[in-house]
Amino acid sequence: MSNARVPAWDGKDMGALLAVRPAGPMRFRNRFGDANAQDRAYGGQILGQALLAAAQTVPASRDFTTMQFLFLQGTLHQEAIDFKVAALQDGKRFSSRHVRGTQGDSRAVLDAQVTFAVPLDAPAHEIAPAASIADEDPERLPRLTELPAEWGDELERACGYRFWLKDAIDFRFSAPPPGLRLDPREPRLRFWVRLSDRLGDETRLHAAAFAYLSDWWLNYPALGSHVQPLLDSGRRLYVASLNHAIWIHRPFRADEWLHFDSISPAAGAGRGLAIARVHDGAGHLVASATQECLMAPRQD
Repeated sequence: MSNARVPAWDGKDMGALLAVRPAGPMRFRNRFGDANAQDRAYGGQILGQALLAAAQTVPASRDFTTMQFLFLQGTLHQEAIDFKVAALQDGKRFSSRHVRGTQGDSRAVLDAQVTFAVPLDAPAHEIAPAASIADEDPERLPRLTELPAEWGDELERACGYRFWLKDAIDFRFSAPPPGLRLDPREPRLRFWVRLSDRLGDETRLHAAAFAYLSDWWLNYPALGSHVQPLLDSGRRLYVASLNHAIWIHRPFRADEWLHFDSISPAAGAGRGLAIARVHDGAGHLVASATQECLMAPRQD
């Protein structure tokens, strides 16, 4: 293991950020780091890099299907991550891999199980979007910079959320409620997201880019109905990802608009759960994602 440092990502070339290089048998290392608002590695970075590390050990004929992921400790964005991959299964239809990510003196920062499968000609169905998205044009929806600045100030004060984006991401809210205060009876947030630039045609790279995007605002429904009570009481939350899962249902492109419909069924005891259905612009269900986040009272 190593204390090697990696340069900061320029926020533009998603393929460069997610790429990992060989560092030994079944071992890989990231090339760039991407900081989040709390000066740790952004969760989407390590989600996508772990996926591509596993993918390099699996035949190209097998498509990525699912990843179950644990964030174990805060990951330092300026320090290299060593991804050690182990084969769990290489069957007739499925290949499964275990990925352990470490930094420094073997400090474990992530643990993931990643599965790839041979596409089969089998029965299929999908659930349509709960909200009508056919008439929505994401290009005409407001950007974060076009929303009232006080919304962002209040979210940052209450739970550390910021109204900022990397150049690589195009993100739009769908009918955001005033102040982004969500209904506590059904805390739900809909938004559109895509990469700003074309990514190429490699399906696994699009899956890794989706893993990156799937960490963006996914867990906000767990927090959004509590913002006003937090502001009223003067309390603040420290929010961090605990675990994450994604399932890919059909091929798609991460550089084309994806509609997230995220809802939080429960929060309590310092943890909040969010579940999202992801449709493409044509209304096809392409992926599902879940995340449990830490919601810890801050003392400062």
